Amino acid sequence: MTGSRIVVVTDSSASLPADLVAREQIIVVPISTVIDGETLLDGQLSPADFYRQLESASGRPVTTSPEPREFLEAFREARGAGADSILCLTMSSRLSVTFRAAEAGAEVARNDLGIDVRVVDTHGLAMTHGFAVLAAAEAVRAGATADEAADAAVRVGSTAELVGALDTMRFLAKGGRVPRVVHWAASALQIKPVLAWADGDVRTVARPRTMLKAMERVVEYTRSRANGGNLRVAAMHAGAPSSAAVLADLARERLGVEDVLIAEFTTAMGVHTGPGFAGLAFFSE
Repeated sequence: MTGSRIVVVTDSSASLPADLVAREQIIVVPISTVIDGETLLDGQLSPADFYRQLESASGRPVTTSPEPREFLEAFREARGAGADSILCLTMSSRLSVTFRAAEAGAEVARNDLGIDVRVVDTHGLAMTHGFAVLAAAEAVRAGATADEAADAAVRVGSTAELVGALDTMRFLAKGGRVPRVVHWAASALQIKPVLAWADGDVRTVARPRTMLKAMERVVEYTRSRANGGNLRVAAMHAGAPSSAAVLADLARERLGVEDVLIAEFTTAMGVHTGPGFAGLAFFSE
């Protein structure tokens, strides 16, 4: 509806920097991490404190999706801020039940608040999801309808990719994502695996033995996958700002991207990689 106020809501896996969340007036619903029975909301601890707690955890950490009532609270907040309609964007439904929780909250909001709420799966994670959320918010700011903003989000989320290097496979192994024997072999050989996310799948693209070599492979992979147009890039990290800065410099130098966004994994994302992860999220406009 032309002239209506559209508010964008998302989950915290988008890992958007706080200044962009404030600029675009995005409402973020936090994902939780449970470590040794303690539930921690994204942002509750500083990254340094979180990774210290993760290092000392005796059990297997798990992440939990927001509940429908938490999305409903966000929709109420949006309504209170003057929203005529709400566009809720969630991370890939292949990875999480967040989409279903948002849909359940939206159904209540439509009935109880009498407001149009549409829930959209961006098909992304981390900053591939974050870029989709930004695309929608920027479209709304430029005067797009909710349908147009949703289309922009899906277009970006479906094409954006993420490639990054793990400093250790210990936390993937601890979370049950890889067999412990694979982690042991990688540690013994000092491998820094480079993993890529595209089209809903994760695959290994390189196995260098130093982080510098791994970051070079990250940039090479990005260059090989860029398909022309205006390349947008975010340097992502988990408790490794210096590595993200190196990646950003490499992206400027080798990819010709002047404006590289720096974004840190939220703790619910970093629990899977552990500290030391560094990578690039990217898409071509």
